[in-house]
Amino acid sequence: MLSNTAGYRKLQITAAILIILLILSACSSSPAPQPTLPPLPTEAPEEGQTITLITPGDARNVTNESTPKYQIQTRLTDFRLLNESVGLAWGVTKKELRIYMTQDNGGTWANISPSTNVQFLANPVYGEEIFFTDPDHGWIIRSSFGATETVVLRTTDGGQSWKVSSFPDSNTVSSIYFSSPQNGWLMTAWDANATKSSKALYATKDGGATWNMVMQNEQYNPNLPNNTVPMAGIVTGMIFKNKTHGLVTLQTGALPKIYMTSDSGVTWHPGQEILVNEEWEGCDKVITGEPEFFGGNNTTGFLPAACQTDKQNSVTYNGYFTANGGDNWKFVDFALSSQTGVNRYLPPAFINAETGWMLNGNLIFKTLNQGQTWTQLPASSVLQSKLLEYPEIVKLQFISEDVGWLLIQKEVDRRSILLQTTNGGVSWRVM
Repeated sequence: MLSNTAGYRKLQITAAILIILLILSACSSSPAPQPTLPPLPTEAPEEGQTITLITPGDARNVTNESTPKYQIQTRLTDFRLLNESVGLAWGVTKKELRIYMTQDNGGTWANISPSTNVQFLANPVYGEEIFFTDPDHGWIIRSSFGATETVVLRTTDGGQSWKVSSFPDSNTVSSIYFSSPQNGWLMTAWDANATKSSKALYATKDGGATWNMVMQNEQYNPNLPNNTVPMAGIVTGMIFKNKTHGLVTLQTGALPKIYMTSDSGVTWHPGQEILVNEEWEGCDKVITGEPEFFGGNNTTGFLPAACQTDKQNSVTYNGYFTANGGDNWKFVDFALSSQTGVNRYLPPAFINAETGWMLNGNLIFKTLNQGQTWTQLPASSVLQSKLLEYPEIVKLQFISEDVGWLLIQKEVDRRSILLQTTNGGVSWRVM
C-alpha cells in the first residue's frame, strides 16, 4: 500500500512538471508576424560621386594607413581646382551645403561643410557665392530668403571651422572676388532684367568680417560725371588684379562691355570697346564669360566670347587675350565649329595665353597657339561612355598642362559625376 502511494505521488509530480513545461513553452514562443506595411514614398535620391572621406584634421595625413576612411555617395553641382592636387567640389542636399576638399588628386576628401543650421535654397556657384584664394582661406555667401539675412561664411583653416558675419544688403549677389586673404569685393544686383540691373559694390579689408559699400549706381547725378558701373548690362564676371585695380564684364543686348577701376572699386571707367568684326556680323548677340588672369603677375589674361544665333540656336566661341592687365584686348578667331544642343555654352578652358582645351561633342580638342589651330586628342573610352550616361556638361577646368577636371550630369535624374585627367586630356577617369 505504501509503495502504491509513492508511485502515485511520482506520477503527480511528473504531470505537474509537464504542465509547467508546456506553459513556459507557450510563453517563450515567437509572436505571430505582423503584416508588412508598404514603404512610404520618398524623394528620388541625389546620386553621383562615390567619394572616400576623411576628417578635415587628417587631410594632411592621407598617406597614413591608420587614418580613418569611409565612403559616401553624393551629388556634386560645381567644383574648383586650386592647384594640381587640391580641389573643391560641392552641392546642396535638403537645403544643406555639402562641400568637400581633396588634397591628393581626389584619392580622399575632407568634409569641410559649414553648420547645417545655415540653410541654402540653391546651389552656390564659384565666383558668385563661393571663392577661395588658397586651400586655407575661403568664403561662402548664403543669400537671404524669407526672414533670413544674407551672411558671409569665412574660413582660415581650410574649412575645419567657419565664422559667420552679416552682410548689409539683401539683394542678389552676382559676383565675389578676393585678391588676397584680406581684400575682397561683393557685387549685388536688383531690379534686373535681361539687359540691365541696379548694382552695388561692397569691399572688405579684414577678410570678410566687415563690409562697406564703395559704389552704388542708382546714385546718378546728371550734373556730375557718372563714375559707376552702369545700370545697362548684367555682370558676367569680376576680377581684381590687386587691392586697387579690377575689372567687370557686362552682358548687354548686343555687345559685351568692360569697365575698369584703379581705386578699389570706388570709381569705374569704360575699358576697351568690343567692336563688331567679321566674326560678329551675323550674330544675334555676342555673349561673354568670366575674365581670367594667368599666373601671379596678373598681366596676361583671357576673356571668352561667343557668337549666338537664334535661328540656328547655335553658339560659336572665340576669345580675347590681354598682355597688359586688361588695358587692351586682342581678338583671336578660334576657327571652331558652332555648337548646338544643351552644351553649346561651354567655353574653352585656358591655362595660359597659348594653351587651351575645348570639348565638342564627346571629343577633346587642344590648342598650343592661342586658339589659332586645334588638335583633336585621341578619343577617351571612359569619357565617351560616361557622356552617354551623363550628357550635360557642367564645367571643364584645367589647372596645368596635365591636370584637368570635368563635371557632367543628368539633371532630370538628379545625378552627376566628376572626371579627372592627369595627361592633358588624353585619358579620363572617374574620381
